[in-house]
Amino acid sequence: MNFVAIDVETAIGKRWSICQIGLAIVENGEITQTFSKLVQPPQNEYAIGNINVHGITPDMTANAQVFSEVWDEIYPLLEGKRLVAHNASFDINCLHQALEFYNRPIPVMECDCTYLRTGYKLTEICNAYEIDLINHHDATCDAVACANVYLKLMRGITPDYSKIKPRSEKSGSFFTPEGHEHLCGDVLRPDLNNADCNSPFYAKKVVFTGVLNSIDRKEAADLVKKLGADIDTSITKRTNFVITGSAPGPSKMQKIEQLNAQGCDIRLVFEEEFLRMCNGC
Repeated sequence: MNFVAIDVETAIGKRWSICQIGLAIVENGEITQTFSKLVQPPQNEYAIGNINVHGITPDMTANAQVFSEVWDEIYPLLEGKRLVAHNASFDINCLHQALEFYNRPIPVMECDCTYLRTGYKLTEICNAYEIDLINHHDATCDAVACANVYLKLMRGITPDYSKIKPRSEKSGSFFTPEGHEHLCGDVLRPDLNNADCNSPFYAKKVVFTGVLNSIDRKEAADLVKKLGADIDTSITKRTNFVITGSAPGPSKMQKIEQLNAQGCDIRLVFEEEFLRMCNGC
């Protein structure tokens, strides 16, 4: 079993702003090599929200290589290999956008996603598999954890789901299907005239799935509506973003995988990134 697990961190709310890349290279079912590299993002610009997530600062990348230079170094490690990520729609899209930013060709690569295969955040599925995740949001640590999750999945090892305890949106109780708040009414009617046309959500189709921890779904929907989103309750070929909390609906996750395999570009956005995007970070 040979593949490369990858994780990237970004400096601002733009996916081309990669500031760290981590790889875990797996050969014959074993992690044989890891790779960690700080990357200087364009203009070495950072948003405080991103710094608060991963702890990388402009001083740390002031003398680092830019992405195009790092890509020349890592592509020989990736070429011809299956690329695995946790929420691959984010990490792989970051690579694609960074390659476009630096006018580099985008190679065709076989990709797989441990998030789509499990429906759980990396911290949760690591708990279920008793995999150490020592420094979450360090790109190499996350890549190693992703590789270990994927190895267990490919070996048919069932996670201990009792170790995952997602919470409902409005209380501290354990999640039940009834814990999802269904959106209806005015929030589903887009209001582009009063929205921020510079928002990444402006005139985009947005769907929510799973349980958000720091904000309830109605509040999140009101927030993203003000940014111009057209909020739907189901996923279609026209969907642009799926805002994803804990315990997302398995049918929605399967639908995303099917549509993206048909050429759609539906992006999973986890809660932390969603809030950064809403705050303009």
